[in-house]
Amino acid sequence: MAKKPSKLAPGMLVTLVLCYFTEGFVDIVGVVSNMVQKDLGQTHTQASLMPSMVFIWFLILSVPAGLLTNRIGRRKMVLGSIFLSVLALVLPLLGYSYPVILLAMMLVGIGHVALQVSLKPLVSTMVPGDDLAGIMSFGQFTKAIASLTAPIIASLGAIWFAGGIGWRLLLPVFMVIGCLAFASLSLSKVHEPSMEDNQNLGVKEGFQDCLKLLGSSLVLLTFVAILCHVGVNVGMNISSPKILMERCDLPLEKAALASTAYFLSRTVSSFCTPFILRLVPGRKYLTVCLSLMTLGLLAMAFGRNAVLLYSGICLVGFGGVNVYPLIFSNAILKVEDKKRNVFSSLMAMAFIGGAIFPTLMGVAGDRFGQVGAVGMMAVGLAYLWFYSRSEARN
Repeated sequence: MAKKPSKLAPGMLVTLVLCYFTEGFVDIVGVVSNMVQKDLGQTHTQASLMPSMVFIWFLILSVPAGLLTNRIGRRKMVLGSIFLSVLALVLPLLGYSYPVILLAMMLVGIGHVALQVSLKPLVSTMVPGDDLAGIMSFGQFTKAIASLTAPIIASLGAIWFAGGIGWRLLLPVFMVIGCLAFASLSLSKVHEPSMEDNQNLGVKEGFQDCLKLLGSSLVLLTFVAILCHVGVNVGMNISSPKILMERCDLPLEKAALASTAYFLSRTVSSFCTPFILRLVPGRKYLTVCLSLMTLGLLAMAFGRNAVLLYSGICLVGFGGVNVYPLIFSNAILKVEDKKRNVFSSLMAMAFIGGAIFPTLMGVAGDRFGQVGAVGMMAVGLAYLWFYSRSEARN
């Protein structure tokens, strides 16, 4: 077993911060899909294929990515994921067309799946035990910075360079950070534990283990709950600017900042939640979070001014960010310890909700306007209410 360092070196902290920032690249899908839709004159249905190309890979690659990590090691897997993410940012600068954007989103998705299954285990290897929780929390904050800044940079690029590079100013900025993360991790000394015991496990066995676990009603209900949660989250990222454009007649360059408001509210909530949970039990706080999301979606469905719509967006963000950790932490404690790795891979597969919901929302948006897209998110929220009531009875 690899020996953990007794103290985290400053250079290693910088490396981890850069790696966590690249994890936030996945959230550019919201602003990119909206900007491309405007530039290429697409329907909502066509634009919804872009987030689908990102999140469909969670269903296909979550288990194989975990098995590949066992074979080649965590650092190599993280490096490969960063490389794919940077390559995805390069492509739209070389040629700007719908097929190129779809290919770029596909690479973002594949890279993000690989990063999801390998970065946290790598961090646990690189960081002293006493510092691990703090570093992971700080890493999530760093990821949130990427999500917050992406719409701002894209909007400024669209305003400053109208008719030129436009929103694509975002791409070289993030590309430089990705290259720094790749170089920094490549030069870092990481002593990984041996993976020999897991190297003979095949993809078939991995999927079979996941499917067997779905036989548990608890696991199945949790899988669908996370699928709905991720779908609502991705749907909010994409639809909130469209709602402001439709209801308040704002140009996309200004409406795109709705995504920043959404991620800012999530960041504030993530900071406050650990303190709140010292006072409020997790199940009761889940009810509070779902109540905030319900109020937010109602404001988005019926609001006609920017103040009410922004309030709704922030309410959904503030409540929604806590749903995944509350559901996941409650469920995993009810799963046998030896099955928890498989459970984690299965829950990663539930991120396919980020492909399903935007597609349905795009179709509903074309037919009924953005109230139709909000209605699809309401369906996901209704299931989360059902799940919370089911758990309360157990």
